[in-house]
Amino acid sequence: MTVPIIIPVNRLDRAKGRLAELLTPDERETLTIATLRTVLAAVREAGMRPMVLAADPRLAELLDPGLTIVAEDPSASGLNEQLEVALAATREPAVLILHADLPLATGPALRAVLAAAGAEESVALVRSPDGGTNAMLLRPPGRFALAYGPGSFAAHLEVAERAGLRAVVVESPELALDLDTPADLRTLLSTPEGRASAAGRLLLQRGVEDRLG
Repeated sequence: MTVPIIIPVNRLDRAKGRLAELLTPDERETLTIATLRTVLAAVREAGMRPMVLAADPRLAELLDPGLTIVAEDPSASGLNEQLEVALAATREPAVLILHADLPLATGPALRAVLAAAGAEESVALVRSPDGGTNAMLLRPPGRFALAYGPGSFAAHLEVAERAGLRAVVVESPELALDLDTPADLRTLLSTPEGRASAAGRLLLQRGVEDRLG
């Protein structure tokens, strides 16, 4: 089964706000696009269908032609409402919500999330280090209200189980690391794999490792 993947992306001029003291606005935008391209390549490698939920109309010009880009619904407020509108529009039996800032994402890692969910009604989740939800496969979508924000991983586990869905926690180093804080950048640059990633190369080229100290 080909599973659609919804990848929400914030406005580029608001991207990576927690890195504002370390990176310039241009660097934050460039990093956002670099990690998004990595995620999109992983989705294609996994044989899944990417759909970018875009708050910024410029994404249509910056990304590959033919990519499905869905503009945010002006009547929906906040990430959770925007995602719920997008989920309802897919009319699919299973959908994966995936963050756009995962510099180590790979196709096999995404396939592992799909395999962990199995064929029954379930939710498979990948936790970020700060307790967020970096990836969440919903089979089916729409059974509970989304809870993205601080502590979303624990919140999603609770509401999924309350909805009667089997909840599966997937341990995935490739999908667990996101780039929100200077500490995340240090983690990325601390390994050969991270330094060789598109985001890692960009940070090294811009001299960010020296700024991190």
